[in-house]
Amino acid sequence: MKQHQFSLILCFLFCLCAAPLTAQTPTLRIGALIKNESNPFFLTMAEGYRFAAARYGVEIVIGSTPTEDSADDQLAQLETWLNEGGFDALIVTPFRATSLNSALQQATDRGIPIINVDELIPADALDGITLAAQVASNNVRAGALAADLFLDYLAPGDPVAVIEGAPGTTSSSDRVRGFTEGALFGRLSVVASQPANWDRAQAYDVAANILQSFPDVRAIFAANDVMALGALEAIDAAGLADQVLVASVDAIPEALDAVRAGRLAGTVAQYPDEMAILAVEAALKLLAGRPVAPQIEAPVVMISAQNVDTAGSHLGDPTLGDLRIGALIKNESNPFFLTMADGYRRAAADYGIDVVIGSTPTENAADQLGILETWINEGGFDGFAVTPVRATSINHALVTLSQANMPLVNVDELIPADALMGITLEAQIASNNVRAGALAADLIVSRVELEAEVAVIGGAADTTSSADRVRGFIEGVMRGGLIVVANQPADWDRARATEVATTLLQNQPNLRAIFAANDEMGLGALAAVEAAGLADQVLVVSVDAIPEAVDAVRAGRLAGTVAQYPDEMAYLAVEALIKVIEGRPVAPYIESPVVLITAATVGG
Repeated sequence: MKQHQFSLILCFLFCLCAAPLTAQTPTLRIGALIKNESNPFFLTMAEGYRFAAARYGVEIVIGSTPTEDSADDQLAQLETWLNEGGFDALIVTPFRATSLNSALQQATDRGIPIINVDELIPADALDGITLAAQVASNNVRAGALAADLFLDYLAPGDPVAVIEGAPGTTSSSDRVRGFTEGALFGRLSVVASQPANWDRAQAYDVAANILQSFPDVRAIFAANDVMALGALEAIDAAGLADQVLVASVDAIPEALDAVRAGRLAGTVAQYPDEMAILAVEAALKLLAGRPVAPQIEAPVVMISAQNVDTAGSHLGDPTLGDLRIGALIKNESNPFFLTMADGYRRAAADYGIDVVIGSTPTENAADQLGILETWINEGGFDGFAVTPVRATSINHALVTLSQANMPLVNVDELIPADALMGITLEAQIASNNVRAGALAADLIVSRVELEAEVAVIGGAADTTSSADRVRGFIEGVMRGGLIVVANQPADWDRARATEVATTLLQNQPNLRAIFAANDEMGLGALAAVEAAGLADQVLVVSVDAIPEAVDAVRAGRLAGTVAQYPDEMAYLAVEALIKVIEGRPVAPYIESPVVLITAATVGG
């Protein structure tokens, strides 16, 4: 095993061993506030913080309270930390969505980065609070997985019931929503939904009442394992163990034992340890001045009798062994992909692993497939991160790799779900291209009059990245009361975009703005606008933040560009592959950050 440590001077934040950082690099100190010490879920979260402290060489102070009923004590603890000072960042899981808000306002005033984990503070309750990121399981997905499990056993019309957590907690409401929507979509009948405040004894009483009121109920979904265990006791007491299924969320040890014994149909593993690690990774990036996505999804997995012995948490040695990863990008002619290659190189240096980067001189799908096939023939790789030239252009090779159980992560140009026959992807990593388009729309809406005419220049017709950016933009400007008068592709090409924009300007004399799905096309459109003498009339905004586009924003020529940070995509891909290779779960979709850059924010 190798141990490595990083230099903050080079923005290499992550120390992959328990050894101290160099004398020139002071150890970062992070406060991590969990809910309580009585719930196994939060004990597991604390284990994740301890693992992250060892792997990344940082100090993490973990705060908790003895019981679930201690919101005031938790707030007092956070206030004590603020009074003491000395924390570089705070990671918080409040008891109730807004129970820490007064202290978080103080932290925001002091400029301390805040990451919110698991129990998420709603957007409409963030007055005076700046959150750098929110990290949580996709609780809607977790509830939907439970519904899917019941659908494997039940028939349309069968009655099912729900035991909710504490009223007002977003984790409970999201899980219940995901389950209820899934159950109704599968034509099950949801006959009852009652809270039990995350408590086992209360869940016993609620379940007993449900069984009396609805004697034909076939299944109960509980929003956490503790309540599910109480429901199981009520079912056993009623002599209905063979008639009523129970599924829940959290995968605590006692629930896993119940799955193993055939008493609990399934539990959705949330991996609170991985939530903690994701939060620490985000905090370290923030402290280095790097962007993070505003919403970071932690993995969820349904654990049933079929996978109960293999799907649990797999944190092991915080040190990292020798790894070799293949990273396939599109081409060497586009600055976006050169930046992505830089991200792979930085991740390789930070983690002390071998990342082999493959690309073609131009965007040639056949040549790219040949590179991947050569790698397969050579062997010696532990995993691959791939950005296909076209969504399905390397599928043949990916099928071969999937058959060999090789970990695969798909980056930026995402393969659609309906094209994944025979391919197993551990994760797909991309900017939220819908969000990128929406940010561009927000800028245009703020700069032009109501009902102004705007146009769109898309990328290649069969690329998901173009389709999503265009969708986000069109939906955003339509919400803002603007009129989309044209939507034409230019195949990511600058010269082609100049031709398209020239025609648009001739055919649409009242045009006020053009959105281009990448900067190359944005710069092409800008050339057409300036050639027509319309620079003061027609705004242009695009996506990618390549250096030339950023210079055009700085000069006031381009209204804005949405930075996608392909280097961060690459870094996230390496992080995900390391986890998968270590036998750890990752979320199926990992969002890379996007940030709108305008003249007001571009800097010198």
